[in-house]
Amino acid sequence: MALRGAIVADLPLIARFERRYMDDVEPESVQGWLNAIDRNLAMWIDNLNRTVVAQVDDVAVGYAMWTPSGARAVLVSINVDPTRRRTGVGKGLLARTLGDARAAGATDMDLGVRPHNPARHLYQQAGFHQVADGSDGYERWTLSLAGGE
Repeated sequence: MALRGAIVADLPLIARFERRYMDDVEPESVQGWLNAIDRNLAMWIDNLNRTVVAQVDDVAVGYAMWTPSGARAVLVSINVDPTRRRTGVGKGLLARTLGDARAAGATDMDLGVRPHNPARHLYQQAGFHQVADGSDGYERWTLSLAGGE
């Protein structure tokens, strides 16, 4: 697996992966996501320089994106092709993203995740801890970036 910075040509990939996630994990939210597609596209463009793409045999199999929020970083999305899950792609993307955010000066990384999303296990294994219970539909998790990995 190789990791590289995202480029403009990756935007369709991001859109496809995000749509598949919505269809598979949050089908009840698809219409709202479609209604906000222009806002999502603007966010993806704004954070393209904070997006890393995973490739296997020159085929993109996942990506991760983060954004700054004051001294903190927020994991916007980590998305792996279903056929490549549980093979280390997500772990590699997350490790790179944490390192990039730390190098940019972020003190902590935060994320929100649906309680039924299996990615919760990836975050827990990486050392994130839950700080909100998901009563609004999303659990909130955080990880200190102090001291390196």
